Amino acid sequence: MPTGDNFHQKDWRACWFGYICQRFSPTIKLLNMMKRLSILAFALLFVTVVSAQHKRRVLLEEFTNASCGPCASQNPIFNTTVAANMQYLTPIKYQTSWPGFDPMNIQTQVDVAPRVTYYNVSGVPSLQQNGTLDIFPLTSYSSAMIQAAYNTVTPVTMTLTHAYNATYDSVLINVSVKSDAALSGTIKLRVAVVEDEIVFASAPGSNGEKYFYQIMRKMLPNGAGTTAGNFTAGQTKDYSFAWKLANFYDLNQMSVAAFLQNDLTKEVYQSVRSEPLPTIPADGVQLVAENLMGCAPGYTPSFTIRNTSNEELTSAHVRYRQGVGAWSDVNWTGSLLPGESGKVPLSNIVINSNTSTSVELRVLSSNLGIRSNLIDGGTFLKITASVGAAQALPISEAFQGAGFPPAGWLANNAGVNGWKLATNAGAGSTNSARCNFFDMEKGLVAIFHTPKLDLTNAVDATTLKFDHAYAYKNILNFDSLRIEITADCGQTWQTLLNDGKLGLSTAPLHGGVTGWLPQDSEWRSNELDISSFNGQPEVLIRFVGKAGSGNNLFIDNVNITTTVGTKELALSAFNMVPNPTRDYAELRFGLETAQNIQLSVYSAEGALVQSQLLGELASGEHRVVMNAIKLASGNYRVVLQSNEGLSQTQWVVVK
Repeated sequence: MPTGDNFHQKDWRACWFGYICQRFSPTIKLLNMMKRLSILAFALLFVTVVSAQHKRRVLLEEFTNASCGPCASQNPIFNTTVAANMQYLTPIKYQTSWPGFDPMNIQTQVDVAPRVTYYNVSGVPSLQQNGTLDIFPLTSYSSAMIQAAYNTVTPVTMTLTHAYNATYDSVLINVSVKSDAALSGTIKLRVAVVEDEIVFASAPGSNGEKYFYQIMRKMLPNGAGTTAGNFTAGQTKDYSFAWKLANFYDLNQMSVAAFLQNDLTKEVYQSVRSEPLPTIPADGVQLVAENLMGCAPGYTPSFTIRNTSNEELTSAHVRYRQGVGAWSDVNWTGSLLPGESGKVPLSNIVINSNTSTSVELRVLSSNLGIRSNLIDGGTFLKITASVGAAQALPISEAFQGAGFPPAGWLANNAGVNGWKLATNAGAGSTNSARCNFFDMEKGLVAIFHTPKLDLTNAVDATTLKFDHAYAYKNILNFDSLRIEITADCGQTWQTLLNDGKLGLSTAPLHGGVTGWLPQDSEWRSNELDISSFNGQPEVLIRFVGKAGSGNNLFIDNVNITTTVGTKELALSAFNMVPNPTRDYAELRFGLETAQNIQLSVYSAEGALVQSQLLGELASGEHRVVMNAIKLASGNYRVVLQSNEGLSQTQWVVVK
């Protein structure tokens, strides 16, 4: 071995290594090659493993309600936590149908219910994280929990975009899902259109909340989602959705959420969120909610359009539908300066019969911009058309028929609530008309119209008589009844009565959990003078009920009577066959001219026992079958009355 000052250990190692290299050069080269291949293979494996793992954006699904007390106490802290961590989160809130009223649930229940069932939610508030972690109370949710969930890796990545169509009445959504690893199971893609912030002027429910965040407005295509199927490693699947906008308070708050979920385990592999789009300008157009009245065949309603901007309004695109029918468009043009209003006819709606209907209106755009609000509370016209011939007095209605409203009467209700037939309470019978305030939202109005009345021949005292029963709920929750009359087809109404609470009550307050029913002794008779309208050919009376979260109101035995002129109705014949009668008889009479005829039967004591509106009859002979089965033995007065006068004959019933 070499020695000396100039010989270093490293030189010896180098020399020795050189010897080995020369001696075993082919083997060393092979080993080096294998080493490099092993390192490369390891590196490739490492890259593959790393590329298959991604951060998992955290899906939060909260179930809540605007009348839930615990929700109101827990949501503020929870909302603050969510707002501070939005870059990691995909939050969605479902407004449930319980424990109380929630307008947002009414708009979305069809999609909320499947998610409630999916997680077996039995109480609110309830929070699900990534489908598998149930968190309660919401106030315990923290940023640390969010970070831990976000750092739980997944092989799935997602992209999501949304855009409006040209007329801003639909949203178009595209979702792309990729998995770097094979996935199998019952895998669903779920997409939710979300309104990030809804602010009410007053709390919509009973828990006091006015601010609501990340509210689900629509699940696409529905609450069940879209079957995605299995994924092979590296596979990408693309999806597109479109939704006709509805039930949005502000389009500027629209975001979209999407997530991939395995229904076998409920695990959410990944979620993604598309933020609200740039601001949509307001349109400066207001449509006025109105109660419209039509009194002649061929009636066409009109709506009021108002300029609420600071610039001239020259055009507006309005979409409307009658009832739940198909949507139609009207493109209005004109000139309305700031603050001005105008009338726009709905020319393709023509009403030729007695009816109560509604028209829903929406502004899509104007020359001032695109509308950002789809829900504004001023988009409904309530239309009442009483276009038949006016009926001569007397009018009597005890609501004994199965049909409701009775012939000639009209009910203009608030959705499914308002004036209905009650078969469990009446003044002298089991039937009456009921306004179910107990079930109505506070502030809503329901209107009940009498037939159109002909007071041409009315003289002296003309009166509206009726019985009513009512009990208010408590000192803060009570309803009101207003009775009004018009002689100009609803252009002006004169108030005959306006009362509520103690003035309307006929029984002590009733604060139970079910609607109140009156006892026989809890009815009151009323009489209102309408003689000032004598001589008018077309008069309408309406009962207007306004809900105050109170209780039920009942109306019965409505009678409108008058002293009429002595002019005789010209008849070519007028008799009863057979007379006396045991069960049925035939009234035979002849008209010299076409007339609108009212048939009434009075007892010997003067009580009205039968009433029929025969309507417009042609000149000539007529026959009407009369039923005496329910009449007691005695003498009765049969009266035929029209605008021309009246005629009467005696009818004897013998049992």
